[in-house]
Amino acid sequence: MPTSDQIVTAKIVLQSQLEVQRIGIQQASSLLESAEPDLTEYILETTTRLYHDLLHVGIKGKQARRIHNDIMILLLVTVRSLQNAHAALWQQQTGEEIAAKLEPPTPPETAAS
Repeated sequence: MPTSDQIVTAKIVLQSQLEVQRIGIQQASSLLESAEPDLTEYILETTTRLYHDLLHVGIKGKQARRIHNDIMILLLVTVRSLQNAHAALWQQQTGEEIAAKLEPPTPPETAAS
């Protein structure tokens, strides 16, 4: 087994970080939840527990929220980087594109009465 398959490049990580920053933690979490509900549930439960642990050891609320947000960004960028790398690898191997954009779904058009 090679030491690294190097599918997640620095460019992909930066692209993913910019995507998460552009849409924000809440929207990125919601979009991840629609694609990966079990993984998102685990992430949210664990980071919430960590947030409460920070408060329990005496870290003030504002600082605990900042740390919690930093952890969420770290996790969201990591997962997004893997998704983007998978999409790039898929395209490279098959020549087909798969949906890899981190975009909110387009609301359905409403028919005029």
